[in-house]
Amino acid sequence: MEDQELIQQLQEGNLEAFNQAYKKYAPTMLTIAYTFMRDKDDAADVVQDCFATLLHKPQLWKSIRDIRWYLMRMVQNQCLGVIRKRDVQHQKDEVFQYYNKSASEDVSLPESYNNTNPQEKENKVVSWLGSLSPQRKRAMELVYQQELSYQEAALKMGISKQSVKTHLRYAKQILKSKMTTILLAASTLMLG
Repeated sequence: MEDQELIQQLQEGNLEAFNQAYKKYAPTMLTIAYTFMRDKDDAADVVQDCFATLLHKPQLWKSIRDIRWYLMRMVQNQCLGVIRKRDVQHQKDEVFQYYNKSASEDVSLPESYNNTNPQEKENKVVSWLGSLSPQRKRAMELVYQQELSYQEAALKMGISKQSVKTHLRYAKQILKSKMTTILLAASTLMLG
């Protein structure tokens, strides 16, 4: 079946045409996805997601003129989105680990603090978070606990993405200051 005929049948909602498009283009899409993802399963997931989107949003077929080009571009964009999301999540994990380290045994704190039970340590971190303004606290909760993107957090908070980033920057500065105060106090006790 020619591409133009295939597109026309897809626009009419013909599922057999959808299956033919999948059989015809999925192998090429998998190859492209693999070059980005470097993992067979991740590449297959990306291709599945692309076709699932097209299956559940048939109106997209109406804008397609060159099916091959459209599908190749779609898989490329999907891969870049997944990679970007992973990078953002990795950055969030690093920040979370940095602040979570305050409750671990790796930080050189006085013996009395190290002997504190985990619940008390958690309460200390919660109290630090409680000292933040409501907006800054909400930004921290949405981005680091609920793992929302900056844009998603901005929508929930009714503010701009840049404002979310600003709230997070100030919140991190405040938390870092509180951690530094405890570390200074700990080092003073150890030296004294």
